[in-house]
Parts: sequence; C-alpha cells; structure tokens
Amino acid sequence: MLAAAPVRRRVFPVQLAPYEAARVGIGHNGGPTLDLSWEVWLWRKASAEVHKPPRREIALHRLKRAERLGLDYRSYAGVLLNRGTHLGAAIFLLDGLGERELRVASDRIVAILDCHILVGSGDGFDPALTARADAVVATSDPRALQRAIDRFILGHCGTPSGTFMVGTGADHLRAAEDAGLGLFLWAKDYFRAVN
Repeated sequence: MLAAAPVRRRVFPVQLAPYEAARVGIGHNGGPTLDLSWEVWLWRKASAEVHKPPRREIALHRLKRAERLGLDYRSYAGVLLNRGTHLGAAIFLLDGLGERELRVASDRIVAILDCHILVGSGDGFDPALTARADAVVATSDPRALQRAIDRFILGHCGTPSGTFMVGTGADHLRAAEDAGLGLFLWAKDYFRAVN
C-alpha cells in the first residue's frame, strides 16, 4: 500500500471584527491615520472658507432677518449655508395645540413680517391670523395638505428650500421632508422661544 502524501492545509486569517486587525504598537494613540492627500487639503481649505465667521454687517443682516421670521440665528444661517437660499415663506400647522398655545402661536405668527405664510389647522382660525396668512388650509387629509403646500410654494414663486415649516406631529415632519423644505421646527420649540 502506498502511503498517502500529507495534505497541506491552507490557513486563512479570520478577521472577526474590523478593530481586531488594527492593533497598534506602543506609542500609538489609537487615532485615525493621517491623511495628507491633496484632496483632503483642498476640502479642509474650502470648508474653512465657507464656515469662517461672516463680516459684521452680514451677520447683523442675517440676525435681523432671522428675528423677523421668528428664528434664531443658527437655524437661519444653517439653512443659508446648507441650501444656499434665504427663507422667504413659512408653513404653520397648528393642529394639536391647546387653546392657550394657539393664542400664543396666533400672536407670534401675526407679528412675522416680510414672509409668505400658509396656516393649517383642524380647528377654527383666529380672524387676525386668517387676515395675516396668505393661505389657510385644513390639515386633516395628508394628500390635500401636500397639494396645498405645493400650490402655496408655486403660487408665491418660492422654492421648497426657501420655505420652513413649524409643525406638531410626525405626519407634519413627513410632509416637510416629502416637500423638500429647508427647515422643520417643532411648534413647542418655535413658540416657546418667545416666552
């Protein structure tokens, strides 16, 4: 009988987790590797250029515009940097607010200047709020709400990224995302900022 030749088995290294292979020696701080490529340098330079503090006049103009819309500077400047457009229209969906909250919201919305406003609610509207709003819509049907948002934006020659929404529920957040709006704020946060 012939003796069988020994079988050579190949050993494949098994990597159980990504960090297992990344063991480093003494003196290494465990941080990421340094990427000194040309693309990274260009990206960092461009990012620093965009995010540098604006001149005083520009910052004051943005602050004044943000205050007229009832927003804080950071939210307004964030939309401006991310979307590249100024906010010029607002959508307020007020269903789900209590009577006191609705009065506060109505007073705050009426005080907004230099902005097109769409107001939606399942309940009755305050006459001053109805007079200030460019459009009023019932928010019970999501499809009708989406069509009303689209008609409102197109009717005022606006863009979705130049519009922000203040809403009270997850369906309002979904409507803002579907419409591609520049900013969504929760009503409790937006109306609390004044008090």
